[in-house]
Amino acid sequence: MKAMFVIAEYGCAHTVREVFEKESLPCRFMLHGHGSADSEMLDYLGLGDNKKIIAVTFAANDAVLNLYRIFNDRLSLSRAGTGIAFAVPVSGASGLAFALNGTNAETEGNAEMAEPKYELIITIVNRGGFEAVKEASKAAGARGGTLLHGLGLGGEEAAKFLGISIQPEKDIVLIVVEREDRENVMQYILDKAGILTDYRGICFSLPVDSALGLAGKNDDITKIIKQ
Repeated sequence: MKAMFVIAEYGCAHTVREVFEKESLPCRFMLHGHGSADSEMLDYLGLGDNKKIIAVTFAANDAVLNLYRIFNDRLSLSRAGTGIAFAVPVSGASGLAFALNGTNAETEGNAEMAEPKYELIITIVNRGGFEAVKEASKAAGARGGTLLHGLGLGGEEAAKFLGISIQPEKDIVLIVVEREDRENVMQYILDKAGILTDYRGICFSLPVDSALGLAGKNDDITKIIKQ
């Protein structure tokens, strides 16, 4: 089983929702975010603001390729700058097996998999740290990211243990990179916005076994869905 993410322009929310409903995908979530492109550049290109939708669902392994085809057809994701879709392996999920047309979610998730080609880097920093993360990831060669806002749940005991003040408002940054670039990008981010800086950032990564829409990349999925 896979968790599938679609990050696209804000105006595409209705299209993404239509696809999820038509394909009877379970546990559909939609979040609001912002892309990492500079607003000055967007104004120059006439593209308006940088609001994004981040849609998440779960799909059986054999359904993912078809979803890539659908989203490429509806959103033209293989064209640079339109958005990105990617799939993250799920090792187990309670209650989702029957929703996925009888798929054994835990069995599929634990099956042996090929080495993932990409990584999803998730960085959590104090509110206002997004610019620092964006600059660091760009310097390391990452092509873009998406910002979410969140709240930390660290209590007084956690603050005492870590010896730092914990701010509840957080910037959460999602960046998809090639696997061999992961360590370099994460190191740049931690140097600029890590736990020892004012942003008190942490970052971790999840394997991405396929992706569509990575700018400048000749992705295997793009070739397959166009056959």
